[in-house]
Amino acid sequence: MTLYTAVVETILTYGSECWQMKEKSKRQLEVVEMDYLRRACRISKLEHIPNTEIRRKTGRIYNTVDTVESKQLLWYGHVMRMGDERWPKRAIQYVPWNKRRRGRPTLEWREGIRKIMEDRAIEEEEWTDRKRWRSKCGMRQKL
Repeated sequence: MTLYTAVVETILTYGSECWQMKEKSKRQLEVVEMDYLRRACRISKLEHIPNTEIRRKTGRIYNTVDTVESKQLLWYGHVMRMGDERWPKRAIQYVPWNKRRRGRPTLEWREGIRKIMEDRAIEEEEWTDRKRWRSKCGMRQKL
């Protein structure tokens, strides 16, 4: 599991702070993670052991999707605490002025963040207090 956390999960989640997490992306991350965990435990899919049992055996409470969502929330809080003149904050707050194309509107990164915040019962303006924000995002505080 140390190898997974140090190498595989790091590579899987590189740059994930800016991803639009669609259901397909979440499924793909879960598939890769469970494939690695099954191989690490030497358990074949033919043995019909559920994923929850494999997670329990490996001691993985949170999955990679939870890690990505925590990283996204941390990045959101970091950018929102920046000054208004900074480019990352300008990019997050940018609203295009031209008409959108026909069809279903694309999922915006901010909408995904709002959904994650709603799932974790985090208020919109809580990013102002850094320690409280980090504790709500699921990250441990350094002592």
